[in-house]
Amino acid sequence: DLKVEGGEVKVNYRNVTDATVNYYTMDLEFLFSTKPFLSGGSARFSIIKPNHSANLKLPKDKDTHSFTLPKEFADQNVLVEIVAGGSRAAQPYFANTLKVTVAENYGRIEVREAKSGKPVPRAYVKVYSRNGAGVPVFYKDGYTDLRGKFDYTSLSTNALEGTNRFALLVMSEDHGSLVKEAAPPVR
Repeated sequence: DLKVEGGEVKVNYRNVTDATVNYYTMDLEFLFSTKPFLSGGSARFSIIKPNHSANLKLPKDKDTHSFTLPKEFADQNVLVEIVAGGSRAAQPYFANTLKVTVAENYGRIEVREAKSGKPVPRAYVKVYSRNGAGVPVFYKDGYTDLRGKFDYTSLSTNALEGTNRFALLVMSEDHGSLVKEAAPPVR
């Protein structure tokens, strides 16, 4: 198992002592537009050569190991993949200084700077919806207002009726980017 957060990689393992860590840099907007719902692992990266690979020695007497992302990937959107004992685990790491709050009941997000808490106006938001058949469809896009808020559900059509999940890409020139998923508002 793998968790990447705050520039730190945490690996949970059992019965292995060696692993390979692969790093794949991501063009997040392109990847989001081709597969907006990122859950689903690293299968599409398996045919791509990693930007960097490293061997990792795992302590025999433990079942958890942590390490820091390499400097060259600390400020980039990167998929981190661990391969060991015939198993693989992967998780995307989004380099950003954003705090995004999703208010699912209202279909709104609020984008703020993580440290100062100030609103981030003019952050680009791209929204895809997924219907009951699991098919992702472009839903809407736009920019956060002066308060750092964006309504991701309101449209002048009935597209919300068949939606069971939203994928939200938030991009800011100064603060990086990230992807969130949200349920549609209860009607």
